[in-house]
Amino acid sequence: MKKLIAILFAGLFAFALFACDGSDPTPTGNTPTQSSAGTAAQDIYFAPNGVKLEMGAAPAPALEALGEPNITPLECPSCALKAKDVDYTYQGFKLTVTYPEEGDDYITGIKLLDDTYTVPGGVTIGSTLEEITAAYGTGYEETNGFYKYTQTLSTLTFAIVNGQVAQIIYAYDFENA
Repeated sequence: MKKLIAILFAGLFAFALFACDGSDPTPTGNTPTQSSAGTAAQDIYFAPNGVKLEMGAAPAPALEALGEPNITPLECPSCALKAKDVDYTYQGFKLTVTYPEEGDDYITGIKLLDDTYTVPGGVTIGSTLEEITAAYGTGYEETNGFYKYTQTLSTLTFAIVNGQVAQIIYAYDFENA
């Protein structure tokens, strides 16, 4: 029962990462500059099958390189800005792309669905906090078992349940955009 509650809480946290905050951010690109709090020792990106995905980056080259998603993309209105968000689900991960009414399209989220992939530094679903800090350092912000690293326009969050990574989420940092 506790594990179910933890998983539900992790899902709620993931929803909150992409929830409305009433702002109207505009992506400005992703550079390797680090923020002062919760800074990652490594660049924050995900590279399934050698395709480098970064928050705020143009999605077209990545979508072409990744090929057809496993299931039909899910489209919904964005609550963060005047746009539509589309979730593309591939083996082991989900990629979220935002298509604004005006301006360029950009990548706004990645969620690892299982242990198919490791993130840079060798961390995957099932890893420990010690493995995370060995790869990314101790410059995280911790809230209720969620360890968040921030770098320019990207956040990388590890949800720890029973001492192991249960969820890995990349998100576009709307607050600092």
